[in-house]
Amino acid sequence: MIKNKEIIYEQPLNELIRVIIRLEHLLNQLAFYLSSTSDRHTQTIMQLIIDLLNLLDRPDLKSKLTQEFTRLTTVLTQIPPSPSPINRKTLIAQIGELKRLSQYFLRTPGKIAQVLRENEFLASLRQYLMSPGGDSCIDAPHYFYWLNQSAETHQKQIQTWMKHAEEIQHATTLLLKIVRDSAEPVETVAINGFYHASLDPQASVQLIRVTLPTDEKLYPEISAGRHRISVRFVIPDMAKRPTQTKKDVSFKLTKCVI
Repeated sequence: MIKNKEIIYEQPLNELIRVIIRLEHLLNQLAFYLSSTSDRHTQTIMQLIIDLLNLLDRPDLKSKLTQEFTRLTTVLTQIPPSPSPINRKTLIAQIGELKRLSQYFLRTPGKIAQVLRENEFLASLRQYLMSPGGDSCIDAPHYFYWLNQSAETHQKQIQTWMKHAEEIQHATTLLLKIVRDSAEPVETVAINGFYHASLDPQASVQLIRVTLPTDEKLYPEISAGRHRISVRFVIPDMAKRPTQTKKDVSFKLTKCVI
């Protein structure tokens, strides 16, 4: 994630946040290609839709999401009133949206985006795309036929499919915003390119974020568990094994927990 001439690297500490970040990644890519008027991106969009369905196929995802929404609703409701009317208004809006999304997923039958999962065209395409080159005319003639239809046909159909992913997109955006905004970054130094610290096991940190300037020729390897966190700053090398830097590295560390 690049923001304000900084690169933010993230390490989730639980499986739900890991899946949600992957969903965000796919949805951001879809948004990028869907904003293009070129029909050349149709195959890329279709691959991303299939990737999205594969990720949403987890049998426990919907129940874990609703449980997390319920928990966050309780946590946010207990936050003391803010002197700022803007912050209070934002908090009330987030609580309302958490309740709405929780009810939506509870009353919607099947898995998330079940309508797309039951679509015969997409179901067959999921099978073909599991094999390298499986979307060729010899394996998937119906897909090859559809690809050769007009750009307008593609756009209308894709827009119809994406409507069924709108709520999970709202849920992904809201959940990650709440988690990421739960803590402020702290200026930190990694001595000789290495940082380690203990974590409070009672705090249940959900996400670690490491922020570096975009012009820093290093990247972090983050290892985190319930009790400890370590960050090793590495010099990139595209030809051989990267090595840890020996210099002291200033970075911002954020421990997100709510």
